[in-house]
Amino acid sequence: MAGEVKREAGLLAPTLINGVVMAMKEIELHSINRWEASFLREEVGGYFTHGVECRPGATVLDVGANIGVFSAAVYERLDGDVRIYAFEPVPPLHATLERNAREFFNGRLTALPYGLASRDDELDFSYVPAATIFSSSSRDQGNIEAERRRVTASVVEMIRQGGLGPVLRRVPAPILTLLVGRKLRVMRRLETHRVKVRPLSSALDEQGIDHIDLLKVDVEGAELDVLGGIEERHWPLVRQAVVEVERWQQNHDTVCEVLLTHGFTVSTEQNPVQQAGDIGMVYAVRP
Repeated sequence: MAGEVKREAGLLAPTLINGVVMAMKEIELHSINRWEASFLREEVGGYFTHGVECRPGATVLDVGANIGVFSAAVYERLDGDVRIYAFEPVPPLHATLERNAREFFNGRLTALPYGLASRDDELDFSYVPAATIFSSSSRDQGNIEAERRRVTASVVEMIRQGGLGPVLRRVPAPILTLLVGRKLRVMRRLETHRVKVRPLSSALDEQGIDHIDLLKVDVEGAELDVLGGIEERHWPLVRQAVVEVERWQQNHDTVCEVLLTHGFTVSTEQNPVQQAGDIGMVYAVRP
């Protein structure tokens, strides 16, 4: 890579070395499914818009960390000058996250083996080995078919927008829906893991965290539960938050209201792909 190194998603932060613009090399994380790491990489740039930024020395909370792709992107962006606390409760995912933390983050990432919620509890998480990004406490055998249809609609729209190249884009939508739906049958194969969840405020106290430069939340439908675990005394510590909201039509107004009530300037974004999947992004920055 020569000259100014850039990615459309804004993953790598350029630095000057002897007058030459360089960038930290993209970390090749250990993963459970390689395609998911690539998919999550494509999503990361969407967190750093609407005035959200990170500066060297930042403290970042990665809530819903999976294997640590977002954490890796932040680490690269800040050339390693960051403190990251990553929360991932599902045992196979946490094991991979912890391995990545040991091997790639030079002691800058703490991998915490529990999820966040409004109170201390134990929950059943549905884990999808073939597509771990769909693992969630809000998915089970009772609703997995409805969830599969929602995800299928989102993937079909992504293809129609050219996300997987021009050839697939020309395939008629009904055929795409059939093909994608078949591929996503892997979502039916679930494992159930009993995991620990706790309020964010208790994690802040335990870890001695006295400021949060960026709170990233991607928890597959449990966003309001995570925000409900922040006590009033801790809200002033949060400088920025980005929340991916599932069931957008039902929940995004409430997520925005929680953040507005706590003094943030709030903006939202929902592209056609997200709209098809009934998800969207909420960005909160202190004025």
